[in-house]
Amino acid sequence: MADALSRPDAAGWASLDALVTCAPHVPPAWEDALRHAWGLGCGPQEHAAVARRVEVQVGTSPPVPPGAVTREVTLPDGKAHAQVLGDELWLGGRLHVRLGADLSVLTCAPQGAGQDLWALAFTEAHRAAGWVPLHAALIAGHGGVVAVTGPSGAGKTTACLRLRAAGWTVLAEDRAWIGPDGQVAGLDRTLRALDDSLARFAPELLGGDGPVARDGRGKRLLPLTVPPVTLPLTAVLLLGHPGPLGAADRVREFWQATGVPLGAAGQRAVSAAAQRLVRTVLWRPAGREEMMTLVPALLGAPLQE
Repeated sequence: MADALSRPDAAGWASLDALVTCAPHVPPAWEDALRHAWGLGCGPQEHAAVARRVEVQVGTSPPVPPGAVTREVTLPDGKAHAQVLGDELWLGGRLHVRLGADLSVLTCAPQGAGQDLWALAFTEAHRAAGWVPLHAALIAGHGGVVAVTGPSGAGKTTACLRLRAAGWTVLAEDRAWIGPDGQVAGLDRTLRALDDSLARFAPELLGGDGPVARDGRGKRLLPLTVPPVTLPLTAVLLLGHPGPLGAADRVREFWQATGVPLGAAGQRAVSAAAQRLVRTVLWRPAGREEMMTLVPALLGAPLQE
């Protein structure tokens, strides 16, 4: 099995450090949508030997056993109910997920599932392997990566625009991931911004004669470039936090940025990561105007894209 996974021509696509394979009966439109949302590998490991897999199938979920615990999960487009028993999940009556550090199997009902449920399933699959999602922007330099988090409207997108215009590499706008051995990856393909924000904070990014890609809210989509390097997390900056940040405050901010896993393996892995990250990584409040001096001080020279 390991030899087959390490072949450069193995079927499937990379999502972080996992090889995702879809069964032949998975509709092509489903796979295209999943690959667009989750098909980004973490730097050079995308073409290296794959240590774990995520399999996507179509079929009927097994019955929910009596011992499963029902949890209400808040999703971007609403709420869903999940039944949880160890590392086995039933999501919204549409997806059955069997989690493992080396193999996670996602089985969808023939009628399909919404984007939010698929996102929850993939998030749990990556958590089970020790990856930690952070609702944060990622800024990279030669010294490492700084994560910028904070409540909605705190200024993450503005910070990304200003730093990108100044030559820094933006790896993610809000889909940041920290790996089990400290590597950092982003799953955003674009940075989204309104034209008036670009005009105010980064007018040079308004250039170009071709058609302008926009999302459903009219925001301009600026492609993000993933550099062929793997860098460690240097600091987490909390926009809008009044400070100070004691040990308990850092733990609380970590869980607010990552959310609580559903599966047992993910809970163990993310709990261990919380203890590691709050001890070994700098966490500090930051104001909007500080970003332009604080990030260079933490990272050194920008990366050359």
